[in-house]
Amino acid sequence: MNKKIVKTNQSYTYDILKNDLLFLNYEFPFFKINEIGKSTLGEKIIYIKLGEGNKKLFINGAHHANEWMTSLITMMFIETYLTLHQKKEIYKGYDIEELWKNVSLFIVPMVNPDGVNLCLKEKKILNDNLYKNIWEKSNLENWKANIRGVDLNLNYPAGWEQAVKNKAKKGIIAPGARDYSGPNAVSEIETKNMINFTTLFQFDMTISLHSQGQEIYWNYLNYKIEKAYEIGKKLAKVSGYQLTEPTYYSSFAGYKDWYIENFKKPGYTIEIGKGEEGKSLPLEKAKEIYEEMEELFLIAIQECKTI
Repeated sequence: MNKKIVKTNQSYTYDILKNDLLFLNYEFPFFKINEIGKSTLGEKIIYIKLGEGNKKLFINGAHHANEWMTSLITMMFIETYLTLHQKKEIYKGYDIEELWKNVSLFIVPMVNPDGVNLCLKEKKILNDNLYKNIWEKSNLENWKANIRGVDLNLNYPAGWEQAVKNKAKKGIIAPGARDYSGPNAVSEIETKNMINFTTLFQFDMTISLHSQGQEIYWNYLNYKIEKAYEIGKKLAKVSGYQLTEPTYYSSFAGYKDWYIENFKKPGYTIEIGKGEEGKSLPLEKAKEIYEEMEELFLIAIQECKTI
């Protein structure tokens, strides 16, 4: 599976993602391509809905620009899941039709398309002058933020003020490649879109994909979320990842933090793969990482039925 989506000779830009989705929609015309809103530069932030159930699972990738591998991994799973549904298969012990009928799976493969394109040095981004003063002296291959130099996963209203203090201790007080929380909480249009989208659909469980470290973060502060730890253990078991808790320095203003605080349901941040710290995962690791994640996605859909 996934031979049509995996591109071993090029990084996963926003345009490649759009082209792959059009291809999949041609092969599987029963699913629709939608958007949660626009990015800072007006790109569509795309979402896909698979399944028909009342329970709702939300998976998102690429809050961080240099973590574009998360977009590729979600797209590989979309292709797999569509193929299995079309064939009405039992796969690795999972009744795909039963999952499809009971759980609606929402996926935003790329929350931060502008940042991904900047990190991957797309010409149409490099020619943009509006925000060039923020990033022109940076090593773009390590860029995490959105085009305005704000770290989207530090821009949510869940202990945002504490996140600002934590980063200020490290000298981060202005827009740049990483770790700037923004001038205020929800200052970025991408963050607003994610909050509005989540509020609209009231998801029962969420998974935010990041990289790297092969870790699963399952909690926020002292919130006691029913089944969150138990489900986290199952996700860890099938993936081989470590179920763990974030450090205090990294514990605030993320999507998972905001979701747990506001919805009191299981939310996870999953750090996929392992590579060189601070850099994008190498493309040749895509298949290996996908194998780590495939059953995790399936068991997440299955467990979402129980929430």
